[in-house]
Amino acid sequence: MKKYSDIDKLLIKSNDILDMLFNIKSLGRPYPADKIEESESMTKYNRKLVNNLMRVNHAGEVSAQGLYIGHAILAKTKDQKEMMLRMASEEKDHLEWCEKRIKELKGNTSIFNPVWFSGSIAIGMLSSISNDKNALGFIEETEKQVAEHLESHIKKLPKDDKKTYSILKKMKSDEEHHGETAHVNGATELSGNLKKIMETTANVMKFVSYKI
Repeated sequence: MKKYSDIDKLLIKSNDILDMLFNIKSLGRPYPADKIEESESMTKYNRKLVNNLMRVNHAGEVSAQGLYIGHAILAKTKDQKEMMLRMASEEKDHLEWCEKRIKELKGNTSIFNPVWFSGSIAIGMLSSISNDKNALGFIEETEKQVAEHLESHIKKLPKDDKKTYSILKKMKSDEEHHGETAHVNGATELSGNLKKIMETTANVMKFVSYKI
């Protein structure tokens, strides 16, 4: 059996990281709004409102990619790594759905997406340094907050925007499932202070992404 030097191990790890950064594939699930007609009664104001909301959600999905990749990079077991990458693929579906909806509305995504992505990779790695249970605890709390956020956006949607409604409902269902998966796999309960920090950080991202 070949013995690897420290340099060999570093190169192998670097290749793994690059694969995760640039080779996350979506599951290719159908676009939830594909068979729903665009409402002709949508006003210019409402179209702008929905575009801004979806820009926030798109930024959130960019962050989710970084977060799951960061967790996968420092996962302590193969099962944990595979779980994180599977969730990343499901989140990639969300990313594509949000981007498609934004294009339908002739809007634009956040110019700060590279910041959200790189920062989330760092956060994912930091929360995974000690053990997999802490990483799962971070996932459980993140998905809980995301599901609550999506519900707030659903309530803000114009009543005639069935397309965006169908997308956000499916996304919320998936996020809740991710949180449940983390919980049943032994997620560690986070401290109240850490939960508050996570919420505050997310609020900054949402505020900035809503604007630009």
